[in-house]
Amino acid sequence: MKWSIPEKIVEEGREYAKDGRVVSISKNEEQQVWYADVIGSEVFHVELDGTAKEEDVCQCQYWHQHNNFCKHTVAVELALREKGLNRYIKKQVTNKSTYQAPTPAEILTTSFEHVQESVIDRMLLKSDPLKIEWTLEVIEATAHHPEQSVIGLSAKIGRREPGSRLYIVKNIKDLLWCYEFKGVLLINDNHYVISDNSFTKRDDQLLERLVDITHNQEMFTAAAGVQPKGKISKRYVILDKEDAKYFINQLMTEERLLFIMGEEKKETLLFKQNQIPLELHVSPVGVSDYQLDINDHIELHLEKYQWLIARHSIYEIDSEQSERYQLLRQVLKRVPQATMRFNEKTVGGLFSYIIPNLESIATVKMSDTLTSEMIRFPLETKLSIDSKRGQLQVRVDFIYGEYVFSSDSDYSTTDAKQGRVVRNQVRETQIEKLLEHFGYTKRGLSYMKNMPNGERLYQFFKNEIPLFQRYATVELSDALNHLFVEPEEYQPKISILDEGSWLDINFDISNIGDEEVNDVLISLMKHQEYHQLKSGQLIFLDDDHFKQTSQVLQKLRHDIKIKKGKLTVPKYRGLLVNQIISQTNDVETSDSVSEMVTYLSHPETYPVTIPTELQATLRDYQEVGFKWLKMLSHYQFGGILADDMGLGKTLQLITYLLSEKADNLLTQPSLIVAPASLLFNWKKELARFAPSLKTMIVMGSKAEREALIEQMPDVDILITSYTTLRQDSELYQATTFHSLVLDEAQMVKNAATKTFQSIEILKAKQKFALSGTPIENKLEELWALFKLIMPGFFPALRQFKKLPTETIAMMIQPFVLRREKKEVLKDLPDKVETDLYSQLTDEQKKVYLAFLQQMQEQVSTMTDADLNRNRLSILSGLTRLRQICCEPSLFLEDYTGGSGKLTQTLELVQTAKANGKRMLLFSQFTSMLSILEEEFEKIGISTFYLRGSTPIAKRQEMVERFNRGENDVFLISLKAGGTGLNLTGADTVILYDLWWNPAVEDQATGRAHRMGQTRKVEVWRLISEGTIEEKMHQLQATKKELFDQVMNAEDVKPLAQMTVSDLKSILDIGE
Repeated sequence: MKWSIPEKIVEEGREYAKDGRVVSISKNEEQQVWYADVIGSEVFHVELDGTAKEEDVCQCQYWHQHNNFCKHTVAVELALREKGLNRYIKKQVTNKSTYQAPTPAEILTTSFEHVQESVIDRMLLKSDPLKIEWTLEVIEATAHHPEQSVIGLSAKIGRREPGSRLYIVKNIKDLLWCYEFKGVLLINDNHYVISDNSFTKRDDQLLERLVDITHNQEMFTAAAGVQPKGKISKRYVILDKEDAKYFINQLMTEERLLFIMGEEKKETLLFKQNQIPLELHVSPVGVSDYQLDINDHIELHLEKYQWLIARHSIYEIDSEQSERYQLLRQVLKRVPQATMRFNEKTVGGLFSYIIPNLESIATVKMSDTLTSEMIRFPLETKLSIDSKRGQLQVRVDFIYGEYVFSSDSDYSTTDAKQGRVVRNQVRETQIEKLLEHFGYTKRGLSYMKNMPNGERLYQFFKNEIPLFQRYATVELSDALNHLFVEPEEYQPKISILDEGSWLDINFDISNIGDEEVNDVLISLMKHQEYHQLKSGQLIFLDDDHFKQTSQVLQKLRHDIKIKKGKLTVPKYRGLLVNQIISQTNDVETSDSVSEMVTYLSHPETYPVTIPTELQATLRDYQEVGFKWLKMLSHYQFGGILADDMGLGKTLQLITYLLSEKADNLLTQPSLIVAPASLLFNWKKELARFAPSLKTMIVMGSKAEREALIEQMPDVDILITSYTTLRQDSELYQATTFHSLVLDEAQMVKNAATKTFQSIEILKAKQKFALSGTPIENKLEELWALFKLIMPGFFPALRQFKKLPTETIAMMIQPFVLRREKKEVLKDLPDKVETDLYSQLTDEQKKVYLAFLQQMQEQVSTMTDADLNRNRLSILSGLTRLRQICCEPSLFLEDYTGGSGKLTQTLELVQTAKANGKRMLLFSQFTSMLSILEEEFEKIGISTFYLRGSTPIAKRQEMVERFNRGENDVFLISLKAGGTGLNLTGADTVILYDLWWNPAVEDQATGRAHRMGQTRKVEVWRLISEGTIEEKMHQLQATKKELFDQVMNAEDVKPLAQMTVSDLKSILDIGE
């Protein structure tokens, strides 16, 4: 038997073998296999491998999940041992000349013969009506059982026919399993086939309840990671209080339950609400003594259940009553008899401690003479609190009707003229202990402590007084009442006004002057719980009346300025302010602010018309995008148009610029900055959709660019590349552009680069970014983009990193517009992504494993600090592993062992061409594209090849020729051609190698799957099986999660950068 089989499975198999559940054992010596049937929830056919491989087979679900073992296979092996047999079958030596291997038909027939035998076995086991006898038993606390006594439920089962014997169910979970899955219950030599009609309706209900109970217990045990203390027989299901009560109520009324308490058996047991059978008899003895007789008829106290059992009744008590009764039982065990005598010195304890504690569970009986002497009133406590000479002074009065006792009254002086006042010494002591807990010291008739101030005074009113009021009537002196102000007296009213590029938020707090309102707001900003006015009065800032004000301040703490009871915040925080305070009624908002909030929330309502000069028809979502741009421009806000690739971001931006010209707002030229490969695309699109706009590309030599820039006043739109802008930034210093547009803005996500800094110093009235992937790797990239388009929108980077991701998502909501193809282009054909796996060739695998071992040795002992220091070296190593997956000859000159992925690609492309498909093939390794270009030529596949060095004009020409139907495959460098190109002439995209970031791949597939595409687009992602590429694919899913969290999803979580743990996972290094 394999050592790796869990002990739990071995134990279950042993139980099955012991119960005789293994039947029909037979042996096939030629095939070295044991055959057997095991009776479980149904009859399972088992094949036990008689060789050292131990590759056993079973029909059960557990075997399919774990492969090669289950309790049924274990049971068969143990059953063989019981018969003195060994599982291993010595292979019979067969004459090679005469032996004939079984044909596939014979093997199939033999296998199904055993299946048929199992079916016959199930048919022979007849289902009978069954009955159950239930027993509840108190399992006393012992060294082998839980710490407290518990109630266990057990059962006997038998056929529902006269004279049929009932058998004890040795493992009640077996019964529940068979009931739940309609299996066969085996007890001794009896088989009970359980079906839907085996039990009465009442027993069905009870069994279903038990199934739920055991499932819940198992889930709790698994979730909490704990095991029950001690061991309890498998006969029982341990019931909690509610479940035990349920079974008693259900079965006792039908006289079908046996309740066992030690040696005693009860057939009747009902819950009672009447008086508990515990009596205290108090009588005078002699002149001044008293006698207490305790008559306790309670048979059992179940602490865990808070039950008292007496005769045939169960009395439910609360935890306090249970504790008091348990204390009484412990005392009675220590005294020889339940009769006690109290003299003049100890009688105070009888009436002040014992009787008040026990009268909630016992009947107290006194003689008529004694009853007439007792004066009984409920206790009313009064605390009078004053401040005198720097001290808090508390006078305590205990009031019983007309009788008043101070805290120093001796219990021996409780005699009144008419009799004896029974005082509640327990409650009086609680009050005194409570005062001591809060630092008061008893001095004469009062309790004293130093007069608190500041934080301690806040705690006095916030915590001490409410707690005192739970146990007593509290009276504060006028001096203290003056310091405590009811929150309703200070209800802040908020008003929001539009002040140019700022919003003024005014706070009017009743009964507080403007000068002190500033101090209150500062206290709120510091997240303080209270504020003490100059008068000494306290305001509770954690009260609901200040909650909205506090939320506004906390959310806007990086932007606000406080002056004369007024907050000033940038106007772009308007929607955020509205979201925070929208739940309160005490807000007044100016019409202009309300209008702005409406347009930020619903840009589709912004009143603007599409310019008549536009030579295109906008789709509905594109019109919304145009209105959004116009609205942001009107309020002088920046924004990121983050629509999915292929949804026409360029057209929406052109419509905006054309509208600005039509409204006579384009008084200064606008500047569009784009990747060099897209400059002519922008010029062409502008000429196509807005021919009335004068455009100019700034490119060429430095002298040529300077000459072009001098013509800037004569044009509407300048177009330049990021590289050129970095060189020419000084030439734009004197210009304030109307609009600055950053196309494919993810290219300037690094704030430390010269290109970023060149853009940052440009001046423009409006700044917009276009990017389908504004976040590729980390949130800092979003921070960088907003630093360009809306400086000051986010706090400094160090503070930004501390912001919750959900807060960031809320902040950017009005200023990032993103629509996905699946949402807005209902008529766009599907994009079907398929992961295609290939095997490394033998030589390729040897090379891969050698390099992998080097990397594993390098990384295995690294810390996160080591990772940061050696990041370039590690990245180089990872790149080598990826190149080996593609084609080892990319860096091994003499390698001739072939590539599984390259072979797969050539076959795929040939088949695709034969089926009329036209393909884009992306790789980040240009040398790999060159190899593919040569290999394709050998097999008659025509190609275009777009390298990073391909001239811009040449790129556009190749795109147009491919879209007209020329050539079979367009080979594209992933980073060089992954953005901006429109290649709808393709219907298949091949990602030859994976990129760390899925956003780059999405950009690439978006070249074909975009507006204008009429055919279904297939994306084939090629992955070398069992290599780093599989790990990369898993990492891609994590990267995509970050993008979705901020740009799409509402429920967000932060994502950490790659750690040593991540790297070890990628390289298959165990922690």
